[in-house]
Amino acid sequence: MPKFYVESGPIQLIFDASTVEQAAVMAFQWTCDKQAEIEAASPLDHMLEAEERGWQLWDEVRVNEQGFGRWDGEVFETLDIFEAWLRLPDPVA
Repeated sequence: MPKFYVESGPIQLIFDASTVEQAAVMAFQWTCDKQAEIEAASPLDHMLEAEERGWQLWDEVRVNEQGFGRWDGEVFETLDIFEAWLRLPDPVA
């Protein structure tokens, strides 16, 4: 299975995945799992806390098989990755 380097804002993760989109979706799931740890009084406080901790995806998610900081990989809009995540029948491992 290929290894993918996924980055968005301060987030840099490495996943073994079947496709670049699957790697991006796995990054989205990672942010969901990390943000589940946040206890906040309001959605705004939750978002600000996630940004402070570096657990918030930015508008784009970049995926590359060569490493971080490269511009020759795939770029996804975070909203598109969210929609792909919603279509999954089972949670991503």
